[in-house]
Amino acid sequence: MKLLVELKRRNVFRVALFYIVAAWVVLQVAETLLPVFDVPDTAIRIIVLILALGFPLAVVFSWVFELTPEGLKRDEDVHVDPEIKQQTSRKLNWATLIAAVLAIGLLVADRLMPEPAGMPTPGLPTVEVAPEPAVAANNEPDPDPASIAVLPFEDLSPTGDQGYFSDGIAEEILNVLVRIDGLEVASRTSAFRFRDRDDIGIPGIARELDVRHVLEGSVRKAGDAIRVTAQLIDGRSDKHLWSETYDRSLTAENIFAIQDEIATAIVAALRESIALPDSARPEVGMQTESLDAYELFLEARALYNQRKSLDRAEALLERAVDLDPEFAGAWAIRAAIYMLNSEYQFIDVTRDTAVQRVQEFSGNALAIDPDNALALSVQAFNEQIEARDGRAEHDIQSIVDDLKRALALDPSNGSTRNWLGISYGETGEIELALEQFTRCADDDPYYSPCVENAYDSLAVLGRMDEALEAFRRALESGTVTEQWVNFALLAHFDMEVHFLFATNLPFYLPGWTRHDELWDAWQNLDANHDALVQDILAFIEGRDDLERLSGGPALLIVPLGGGYDRVPLSVLIWGAEYAKYRGSEAFKARMRALKIDDYWRRNGFPPQCRPVVIASGEDDFICD
Repeated sequence: MKLLVELKRRNVFRVALFYIVAAWVVLQVAETLLPVFDVPDTAIRIIVLILALGFPLAVVFSWVFELTPEGLKRDEDVHVDPEIKQQTSRKLNWATLIAAVLAIGLLVADRLMPEPAGMPTPGLPTVEVAPEPAVAANNEPDPDPASIAVLPFEDLSPTGDQGYFSDGIAEEILNVLVRIDGLEVASRTSAFRFRDRDDIGIPGIARELDVRHVLEGSVRKAGDAIRVTAQLIDGRSDKHLWSETYDRSLTAENIFAIQDEIATAIVAALRESIALPDSARPEVGMQTESLDAYELFLEARALYNQRKSLDRAEALLERAVDLDPEFAGAWAIRAAIYMLNSEYQFIDVTRDTAVQRVQEFSGNALAIDPDNALALSVQAFNEQIEARDGRAEHDIQSIVDDLKRALALDPSNGSTRNWLGISYGETGEIELALEQFTRCADDDPYYSPCVENAYDSLAVLGRMDEALEAFRRALESGTVTEQWVNFALLAHFDMEVHFLFATNLPFYLPGWTRHDELWDAWQNLDANHDALVQDILAFIEGRDDLERLSGGPALLIVPLGGGYDRVPLSVLIWGAEYAKYRGSEAFKARMRALKIDDYWRRNGFPPQCRPVVIASGEDDFICD
């Protein structure tokens, strides 16, 4: 008890409190000002250490010494008047209060101050990018008046389990609006990110998506009745331009009629303020007369879009085509699922069976609807996979032509544009490939395949700074994860991103622990790495989860001089790191299986390749 009284008398508590608050102020000032002068973070850590070490010294100092009118003296050597003690206490109280107010003010200012754009991702080297012209916050350019986003419709069904159905209705309306001449429509991937984002409101969503108009709505399905409510909102003023509620009996015919009426009403409402061409008329086709088949289709399509539970999606679609064998849309998605199965492995079938079903199901869809864009693009890209795997020969020219036709039928389909880019990548036309990937990413900034292939193309073209910046943006937005990294890009920037290389090995080579040896090999690709390649091949032999060098593992070891039998479809094969592969017979066999050498003779050789005549007098080619 006497110790506590003595601590109070000597103002030890007040000094300790003042020290803590003052230290807080110092740290706030340091964190604010030091980065302005490019002082490294180490300086802040040193300041924290010094302040921490100073705290016990300040406490001991306040115990031992006393501040008197004559200066500092040892407490035991002087007798201080109680009034002076009180004055000292009041001074410490005021100093602590002022310091606390200052600290709180700095903290609030820091929270309110916007964080600079383009903060570097930890571990990645910073890339200098030319600054864009500043635009005042109150002078932001308005989005195109002929632009709209369709948000996912809210599920108001009594059981709350019809989200796939309400989303499906919204997506169907979006697909109709996409085909309206002169109307810019935000992609499904971008718009559906704002599900349940009431915190930013419609104007905020419109700004994020850079659109002028937003369509939102709800669906209530109960028994044999359906109610669909839709509202068209001006994203700038937050005013309703049009709204309607549709109460109908639950039939397939009525569902398609509602979609048609909503799309027609939206176009009519927009015509009052913007000029749309006369050809801008919605067209809603009757996909199926079976309500049950349509509901199964909507549920399966939701799973397909999310790339999850594809085995369940396939089972749903199988039931849908049993109910309506003429349902072309269901056949097309079934074909797409089996083509994706080699990557996602949701369905336990052999690769041969999967290829056979892609051909069968896409053929069924096109026999019913020759203009089914998804079936056309899936069939074309599957032919490319067949040729790459050595299963059949196909003409890359016809594949490119079919993908172009599919894209003309459905310009908003990111998968088709991505596959067309990959096809150009197969031929070595990297600039054309990049054009497709960039257009796709512009249309749908959150469609990861196109975003990834875009920075891969930049790396192949040697534009490494741009590739790294694109990769950083994709990471920061969550469009891709660190797993979808370009190893050549990491190797180019050397050890600054070595941690990302090691981070990815568990994804591509789960269980492999010789990280440094593999990294060192990538730093010296011209050396002989046959022993390392054989070790990796033996390590993954029989691993069903890796499907023998499919994708990532092959991308890791092909530059080292092996594993040429399962190189994935990728623009990366034209990068400098894959020169050994391009000099192999496996590469030549791949080019011939797709008749790419004939394609080059018709359209011109890429910069890396040139025609040659071999000793027998036959035409051949060589690629550096």
